Amino acid sequence: MKNEQITKKLKEFKKLIKHFIKNSLDSTDDIHALRIKCRELFSLLNDNDNLAKDIKKIISFSNDIRDIDVFFNEYLKNLPTKYKKEVEREIFLKNNERERKKKIKKLYKYLKILKVPKSVANKEEEHFAQNLVFMEFPELKRKKLHKYRIYIKKRLYIEKNSFDRDDKKIKTLTNIKDALGTINDNYNALKRLRSYDIKSKVYKKIEKYTQNQNQKIYKKLKKSL
Repeated sequence: MKNEQITKKLKEFKKLIKHFIKNSLDSTDDIHALRIKCRELFSLLNDNDNLAKDIKKIISFSNDIRDIDVFFNEYLKNLPTKYKKEVEREIFLKNNERERKKKIKKLYKYLKILKVPKSVANKEEEHFAQNLVFMEFPELKRKKLHKYRIYIKKRLYIEKNSFDRDDKKIKTLTNIKDALGTINDNYNALKRLRSYDIKSKVYKKIEKYTQNQNQKIYKKLKKSL
């Protein structure tokens, strides 16, 4: 990526952070937009760059916030009614809003001291994986899929910012990212569900249902590659 392009990305990122803090943004969409900008810029930086390290921390601070949002706004709502009713009352007795506000406060504390430089070195070209789409697809194991998904994300953002955009490749990478993202969200949702001390019998039913959903997504994705 040319210097003027990465400089433009830095300006956009700095503007977003300033707007984020000034307007005390904290909605699900706001957090999502912040994370996208972070990953876009991170994918273009050398891993040992100070800004890259700062961005990793922002992403880390926002991970729990996003997990909370996905759990309540997507995962629980999409559960079959028979399972949803069994856990809904117990889960909503917990003060989840307080937990989210606590996470938001930590995120803001870091954003307020963040220093965005005017320029940074571009990531070396040899770090780019040219044939990433054609890498061997991993088995349905959480850690392996997670690593593959992160790599796919980096490649996607690089492709989106390339002078020679390949829309077909971007579409393929986006489909892979979204499918693996849903699988990862389901894993995280199960972990959070377990933390609420749901009755073992009920949890096992939901766990089995979620695992079946992940297998369907995985098989469909694998077949499409």
